[in-house]
Amino acid sequence: MSQHLSSRKKSLVQACKLLYQRRLVTGAGGNVSLRIKDRVLLTPTGHSLGALSARDISVLDLEGNLVEGKPPSMESPMHLRLLNRLQGISVVCHCHGPHATAVSSILPPGPNSIPPLTPGFVHCAYPLPLLPFALPGSSELAESVASSMSNNSVRAVLMQNHGIVTVGRDLREAIQIAEEIEEAAQIYLLTNGRARMLSPDKVAQIKKVGA
Repeated sequence: MSQHLSSRKKSLVQACKLLYQRRLVTGAGGNVSLRIKDRVLLTPTGHSLGALSARDISVLDLEGNLVEGKPPSMESPMHLRLLNRLQGISVVCHCHGPHATAVSSILPPGPNSIPPLTPGFVHCAYPLPLLPFALPGSSELAESVASSMSNNSVRAVLMQNHGIVTVGRDLREAIQIAEEIEEAAQIYLLTNGRARMLSPDKVAQIKKVGA
């Protein structure tokens, strides 16, 4: 188990560096978790995701107790609620892409934020809920995000003035969803919200193909 855990730590570090390189996180912002059976690997508090090493990764049990590594991200309650509640989900990714965060500070909270602008976004994350602002690391934020994803069909949420949370079966899926949201947000901003939306029938067709 320890050798497998070590390998998965390295995979998590590589994913975090990818997020940093693609400017989906900056500074010490953002956090990513990966569930391995009864253990959760989580990025540590106060560390840049672009400069992590495997020994920095926090290892928690499913109740949130630190088993090894550095103190975990302050968002650990949110990660644990999602990983414990959602079936088939192994990864939670919280990032602060500038375009998605900008859109989250412009649009009002509600069940549908960024319009259906690209097939990739529609397939991965449409409709994308925008949650009202809650303090980072708070129980209120953790419960708001977990409740929005409770039916397992929602794989991402936008948080007002804060960024996004995506979930996936693996690191690749969670990061891909984050990238599609960031691109759609950028298009929305570049076109001042006037971009032509995909029609409801096209959205339905895209969803059907991806089902």
